[in-house]
Amino acid sequence: MTIIQDLYNVFDKERARYDANKAWKNAVLRELAENLAFMREGLRENLDDSKIINNLESKKFVLANDNGFNFNSIKGTTLSPKTYGDAKEFDKYKDWSTDKLIKNAYERISTLRKLKVNEPSINARSRLQNLFKFLMVILAHVDEKPLTITNKSAR
Repeated sequence: MTIIQDLYNVFDKERARYDANKAWKNAVLRELAENLAFMREGLRENLDDSKIINNLESKKFVLANDNGFNFNSIKGTTLSPKTYGDAKEFDKYKDWSTDKLIKNAYERISTLRKLKVNEPSINARSRLQNLFKFLMVILAHVDEKPLTITNKSAR
């Protein structure tokens, strides 16, 4: 092979890697956004908690994770208090990487699926509401659109 052919091959491989990375990023972010939208409507319409939980998606995340996708490539910075409007309930996630935030969100979804949500000792509604807020924070972090808190007692 000539040097030119080698360079073409390197370029083709790098371009394919870039395209695959972009596809995984878009798929995971779309799945997060769709889960958030579904949860918003499910909670608003007071759907049964188990129905909401059973319809949360994680296929794209699992595929991306299994293929070695680097979730920090979605957003290279860590979570800032400005992103979540300095709400105290999110302080524990301050300085978490995008990778850690996204993996934690999907871990919560997986855990909810495994719990017996109809048990009286499990407050699935509260867990869903907390997951909803957490997903909002993740997407605000990724989109660089800080959330604002209008209820000052939440701070």
